[in-house]
Formats: sequence, structure tokens, C-alpha cells
Amino acid sequence: MFFKHIKTSEVPLMAGAIVGACREGGWALDVQPRLLGAIFSALFNFDENFRTLPAATLEEVASAFPHSEQRREIVDLMLTCELCLHQIPAELSESIDRWAAYLGVDGIDLTVARELAKGAQARAQFDLYRNGFWGACTEIDPAFSKLIEANGAKAFALTINADPVESARWATLEHCPPGSLGRGVWDFYQQRNFIFPGTPGAVSKGESHHDWVHVLSDYGTSPMGEVEVGAFRMTTTDDAGAALTFIAGQLAFYQGGIMPSALTGLHADHILERPGGPERVADALRRGRECTFDTYHMFDFFEVASEPLEALRQRWNFVPKSVTDSPSWDEIT
Repeated sequence: MFFKHIKTSEVPLMAGAIVGACREGGWALDVQPRLLGAIFSALFNFDENFRTLPAATLEEVASAFPHSEQRREIVDLMLTCELCLHQIPAELSESIDRWAAYLGVDGIDLTVARELAKGAQARAQFDLYRNGFWGACTEIDPAFSKLIEANGAKAFALTINADPVESARWATLEHCPPGSLGRGVWDFYQQRNFIFPGTPGAVSKGESHHDWVHVLSDYGTSPMGEVEVGAFRMTTTDDAGAALTFIAGQLAFYQGGIMPSALTGLHADHILERPGGPERVADALRRGRECTFDTYHMFDFFEVASEPLEALRQRWNFVPKSVTDSPSWDEIT
């Protein structure tokens, strides 16, 4: 869970670490200090100006954060700052790599970030899907690995072969009681003219898992809604792929425009730079931290499809939003 291992008393030094790694020559874009300010305010009530906040040193941070879990969370936040840029400056990548090496942090998220920095979009996309949430879909479908070999990254996100049983299962959601989760998901698909998983060209069985979370968390499918649901899911879980999926996936897909989604292609609208964008992401992170249900867990939502949506939200502590939606941002709210 993002920031699970950082104590409140350690937050100022963690903030200084991000500044030390990412602001060496000044912020590349103002969205970076804005996003950091929003995240630290929403999660920690830490209200400081990241444009002027003093930087911490490598030595200070290494001494104060001896545990690998703490250091991983700090480096993940550095990558958040890096991957919300339109283009990734070499000096920023080198600085984060230097900090990560000193802190003994290594992993696929750093690899994906470096691939993006070098313009290796196809390799980064595949590594993202393989090591993020979608890679776990091999547990759902034994034939999944063969589909990936034959079709590449799109097989992670899209239904390749027809599965009439699966599509029929989704169609039955129409008959769930009004106000239930299942009926909410059915309406979600109808409003957007989505076709059901199991139909070639629809989302894959694994990808469809996050549509239930869209409904539970009340986030739409606009670029901003996808960023929000990715942020929300990341802070509900201890899954090692969660931070990678959010950092390299949602931010890159829908803000930086530096890597295409296997579902919807390249998004170059820089959504986080709009007024209120960082605050919406930060609020989604806060709501995810409050949630008691692991939204990355391979849970069969059909088991609770007939239960009232609001009752499930209360059971799993899907707390209300603190940031009001801007209707112009969301095609369906």
C-alpha cells in the first residue's frame, strides 16, 4: 500500500527526499510541485510549498529510512514526478537512478521508466502489462500466456477469442435488482456502449475486473477518471505491481502521452495540468487508503452482484470524494 510504511513524523524528510532527487535543476513542469503538494496535503496534512521546500541529502534519507519498503515508496514517488512529464529529461532519470542505487532500490518500475525515457514504448508497454495487475490474469485463464505470445500486449487488455459463456454471464447483470452492484455495472457498460468481456474486441476478463471498481468508487472512464481509479486501486493493496500500474500506466497513458494504452491508444491531453487535476488524483489516493477492500485481489464480483451497491460501499469503506468533479472533464459522470 502506497505510504503504508512511512510514519507521520517521517513525512517532512520524505518530502525533502523527493525534492532532492527531482528538483536539482528546478522543476521541469509546474505540475510536479502541484501534484506533490496535493498528495502530501491529502494524505498527511503536510501543507508545504514544494517549489521552495529544502532538499534532503542522500545520506540523511538513507540513515532515516533503513527499511527496503520505506525506500521503495520514496522511489515510487520520485517516479511519479518523472512520469508525469511530456518528455523525460536525461538529468532527471540519472538523478533518480542515483538515489535508487544509493538506497538499494531496484525493480521493474525503474526498468519501465528507463525504457520510456529512451523511447522504447513497445518494450515498456509489454513490461508494464506483464508486471502490473494484468500479468496476474494468467491465474484466471490458463490459456492467457499463449494469447500473449501470439498477440502481444493487446492480449492483456482485450478479448482475443470468443467466450460465449463469459459474455452471457455479463449479460445476466441486467436482471440484478435496481441499485445493486451488478445492475450498476450493467448500466455502466450500456451508457458507454461497451461490449461485454468474452466478445472479441471487448476488454479482457482480467481488465474487466477494474470496471467493477469504477462503479464502486464512482469514477468515470474519461482520461481523468482512469487516472483516479488507478490511483484509488494503488492505495488499497500491498500488491507489488500496483505502484507500477499507476505510475507507469495511468500517469503515462493519460497525462504524459508518452506510452499508448493497449485499449485506447496514445493520450496526449496532459490532463493533470488542468486546474484541479492534482487534487483529484490526491483525493483518489486518500480514498483508496481508507478502503478496506483490496481492489487488486482476484475477487469474483459476480458473487456479490445482486447486493446493494451502497451497502457494499459501506462494508468496504468506499468513503465519499472530497474533490468535486468538473463536468467538462468527464463524458459520463
